[in-house]
Amino acid sequence: MTVLRAAAVTGLTLPRALEASGLDGGCALLTTPSAYRIASVTGGTCRTPEGVVDLSAVYEARVFTEEAELRWTEERAVLLTEDRAPFPPGFDEEVEDLEALTTLDNRYLLWGTVDDSAEPGPGWAALSSSRVGRLAVPMATAVPRPEGHHRRVRLLTREYVVGDDHGNVHVAEERLIRFEPYLVKGTA
Repeated sequence: MTVLRAAAVTGLTLPRALEASGLDGGCALLTTPSAYRIASVTGGTCRTPEGVVDLSAVYEARVFTEEAELRWTEERAVLLTEDRAPFPPGFDEEVEDLEALTTLDNRYLLWGTVDDSAEPGPGWAALSSSRVGRLAVPMATAVPRPEGHHRRVRLLTREYVVGDDHGNVHVAEERLIRFEPYLVKGTA
């Protein structure tokens, strides 16, 4: 059995929640009224290849590393982890643990193929497609360049499966883990 632990804090700005969570080196999905950004996290800042992101318009964020995920809205921050270590100071609002019967690793394929002509810099992969344009994704691992493969990126998540008194099971929660390279055999 896997236990997903959570703790919350109310009233923190996004930069303060980022600092408090200790998720340096993580990835952030940032939602504003006019844009959706993918960024890397350092201290209380989020960066794209263009520079520091203005967080003042962000109303929802999901920040994640392999160990934990921070979910932030304008009013509340919740930190999710399987780690038994104490939560960072400030995350003192109790949230009920989730006892999962099992976990399932899941992957979501991102739009676009790796575009070497739009190299955003070290630690990033540039994806390009006619449908969504260009998208820079923070990547801890470079996407390999084997001949005869489409180079893609996918998002790894972990689903937490629970059961009820009637024997039914369902996915009760999903935590974001990391972006990873993905190769598809075939020619472009």
